[in-house]
Amino acid sequence: MKPWEIYPPSSRFNEVKGSLRRLVILAAATALVACGTDEPTESSDVADAEAESEASLKGGIEWFAGSVDEALAAAADTGKPVYLYWGAVWCPPCHAISATIFKSPEFIERSKLFVPVYLDGDTVNAQAYAEKFGVRGYPTMIVFDPAGVELTRIPGGIDLQAYASILDLTLNDASPASELVDSLMSDEVELSPSECRLLAYYSWGQDTRILVGKDAGAAFERMHRACPEKMRIERSILYMSLLDKMLQAAADVENPVALTERSKSEALQQFQTVLANIELVKANIFTVLLSGARYIAALTDQDSEERQRLSSDYRRVLVQIAADESVYKRERIYALAGKIRLERMEDPERELSADLQQEIRNTVTWADTSTPSVYERQPIINALANVLNEAGMDDLAKPLLLAELEKSRQPYYFMVVLADIEQRSGNSDAAMEWLRQAHDVAKGPATRFQWGYYYVNGLLEMAPTATSLIHDTTVALIDELQNSSGFYQRPKAQLTRLQSRLTEWGTENEQQSELARIRDSVLVVCANSTGSDGSREACESFLEQI
Repeated sequence: MKPWEIYPPSSRFNEVKGSLRRLVILAAATALVACGTDEPTESSDVADAEAESEASLKGGIEWFAGSVDEALAAAADTGKPVYLYWGAVWCPPCHAISATIFKSPEFIERSKLFVPVYLDGDTVNAQAYAEKFGVRGYPTMIVFDPAGVELTRIPGGIDLQAYASILDLTLNDASPASELVDSLMSDEVELSPSECRLLAYYSWGQDTRILVGKDAGAAFERMHRACPEKMRIERSILYMSLLDKMLQAAADVENPVALTERSKSEALQQFQTVLANIELVKANIFTVLLSGARYIAALTDQDSEERQRLSSDYRRVLVQIAADESVYKRERIYALAGKIRLERMEDPERELSADLQQEIRNTVTWADTSTPSVYERQPIINALANVLNEAGMDDLAKPLLLAELEKSRQPYYFMVVLADIEQRSGNSDAAMEWLRQAHDVAKGPATRFQWGYYYVNGLLEMAPTATSLIHDTTVALIDELQNSSGFYQRPKAQLTRLQSRLTEWGTENEQQSELARIRDSVLVVCANSTGSDGSREACESFLEQI
């Protein structure tokens, strides 16, 4: 699993399954709202909650007080590298990083060797910087050398020792990851141990540039083979990335590339090696938890003894991770996802065993009651919601999430999940009301646009004849963002998806005239906006192909 997909692989989180959530990356955000009330929160309370949330997320680090450009200038003056963190107050993996990495004395001490920059996605120019650096999603952590050259991107979901090791590498004249990849792709070179580690722990899913125009599978194969044999952990991480690419190629609908028997045999051996070593399991923890069943299905034959043995080994690992108190609670929860997928490996519609259903219920109770901190709850409750969604246990998810609205500093994140539950139950009015509420209480330009996109998408799915509401909401969304932070990176990508959804709606419902009306209104917004030229161009191109 890679960044920001169905679950939170190492930094990478979190597009949740479901009719609404299949289309959008879930995220949630910012005010205190009582469940079931239409009354807005007092603005001072909202501001206090936001400030409190951000302060908690920043941990004990002395973040640089200035812009990104000023931080890069300070780095050039002091000779320190820049550590840039890009996140959001609603983002579950951001909360997880804050609860683990940012609060550790070791990391706090190391941060003094850098110019540390905390960039919230809703702050001024945050999305423009994200576009400049080719950032894909929250959270992204980039290290630049004192000259402003990007060295690496660090994933979340790795342990503190690995995190510290990568930071140490960047303090010792490390070559940029991009240069290492270019060198590997142009020549059969060997990697040093430090170069191998840098590439193994690179956040590939949060980068939009290094592998562009390259065969990603071939790149990971070269990285794996160029790493010294003694680097067992790093080689295993790179091989799992290679295996993901091979299985993606095999599943390609238009041009499938089947695994050769040799590749399948090697992959089976590599996966068995990982499962046999708990250190390797933990280094590849999200891959093992969330892709293990897929690997077993792809690498073994149904009803074979080999599949039975591998499934047994995998089940043992899942039990071990779930019981290991040294493992972060979120990952222990996701061991359930592995068990669900293993039970349904050969029949996706299979009803889960009574034992597994009870284990899920017990885990929900344990995780809920053992996590009193409002800030640590965000990734934990989100993980529970994801597992319950996969298990099809909406009866348990709904009361859990309703209760969380009273506790979370970012309740609108969970309102979108509740909307999805109501939509699956056929309660369209309730689903749309949750989406409306979520957008109403969201704060921050990028966040409000994202939650507004969820709302419009819900209207298109569940109220396709509400043309005036669809028109007014869409135009208001674009107007608000164009006159604040503008269309860069995440909002620009969401604007493109919104255009696609509206175009589909217009075609399916014979609403071409409504599309034209929306475009005309948006053009007025663009003409009257105070946004930059780049943002205005994105605004003016909206629905121009209709």
